[in-house]
Amino acid sequence: MKKFLLLIVCFIPIMTACTDTETVDQLMSEKETLAMDLTENKEEIERLNAEIAGLEKQLETHQKEKDLFSQLSNLSREFVKAHTTGDKEAVQALVSEELTLEERDNKLWIKNSDNYDWLLHSVEFDQLDDWVIQGFEYFPEDDTYRVHIREFFSDANGEPVSPPTFLNLTFKLINEEWKVDGVEFDV
Repeated sequence: MKKFLLLIVCFIPIMTACTDTETVDQLMSEKETLAMDLTENKEEIERLNAEIAGLEKQLETHQKEKDLFSQLSNLSREFVKAHTTGDKEAVQALVSEELTLEERDNKLWIKNSDNYDWLLHSVEFDQLDDWVIQGFEYFPEDDTYRVHIREFFSDANGEPVSPPTFLNLTFKLINEEWKVDGVEFDV
């Protein structure tokens, strides 16, 4: 009996050691799984944070567009009125120093920074009937706005001129004032 008791006493630590080894192996496996899950979660959090930053930038861009739409629409209206009536002083007040106005042969021209001339007004021009804003967008990379305008004209007989003229104005904030910094026409 003593031998049996001695055998049991010696066998208990061996069984405990085996059980502890299995527990340690299981815990190590769980640790590796949790570490992989943590890495995947960190990557997912980084991806989601980048997506949130992109969406916040889009939201900021849309908010800027919304906030300035009425102001730049009014400036666009003033520009359309000035260029279709040939009011050189009014056009000059609306444009930046990057654009230059010239009168040649009873015509009003505007020259952009690329030295390209656009005809703004001529006595032979047709009559402006109406105009609409076709688009409005903000460019955060250079903090400018572009307004796309469609102008409708009629000839001397009152007939609509086709196709309508497309005018693109680029606005830039210069000395706390919005100025036309680019003009392009497309027919």
